Amino acid sequence: MPRRFYAPQLGEQPKLVLSPEETRHLTTVLRAVLGDTLVIFDGRGTEAIARICGECAGGVELEVLERRIDSHRRPNRVTVATAVPKGDRFDWLVEKATELGVDRLIPLTTSRSIVEPGSGKLDRLRRTIVEASKQCRRSELMELTPLVSWRQFLATEITPGATWMADPTGTTWHESVIDTQRDLTFLIGPEGGFTPQEIEQAVAAGVKPVSLGANILRIETAALLVAGLAIIEHDQRSGRADAGSMEFPAPVD
Repeated sequence: MPRRFYAPQLGEQPKLVLSPEETRHLTTVLRAVLGDTLVIFDGRGTEAIARICGECAGGVELEVLERRIDSHRRPNRVTVATAVPKGDRFDWLVEKATELGVDRLIPLTTSRSIVEPGSGKLDRLRRTIVEASKQCRRSELMELTPLVSWRQFLATEITPGATWMADPTGTTWHESVIDTQRDLTFLIGPEGGFTPQEIEQAVAAGVKPVSLGANILRIETAALLVAGLAIIEHDQRSGRADAGSMEFPAPVD
């Protein structure tokens, strides 16, 4: 299968120039030549088959042969609002959330938060999202928002009945009535969990607690578990042919 490259400028024009960064990977790492074909995607759900037709000062020139809309896009959106784990665990969380199909990831600060990533860190992680999307054949990039405070989240991000909080006091996943046909938001707390006051505030705003089992999970484990459960359950209910199945990707450079 042709390699995939990120081309946010993909539109209706018959030709475009690949960015210098993507050009370096295409020509230096993969040693592509004139006439080779590849898949490009714009990060908004459209991808295309393109052929290398020339070079210019800005990068490789591509001729667009065929466009298509990603048929795997879900009609509902899954958002994960999560406290940020220490070290490179957040990098791993961002990468795997992209692979799973999370639509939006909100880095959250709470009373017990320890890590607050700056804009430079988040910009670097947005490049991680691009690379993960190329690998997993995703055509719509996951949105990584700026850091959001607990107060701001309560004021702007809660949809009553469609926002869930991971908490040991909640009902189990299978006992909870989670409408996977709606846009859903899942809240994941920091190490030590949400404070009693935060839980009280969230419940008062319409958030429903859901338990993820008897074991205490790390931030990134809980975030990926709820996202994976919601996405797979949606696919099964909607009758998608690939629901519940996974394909091992080809090795990448």
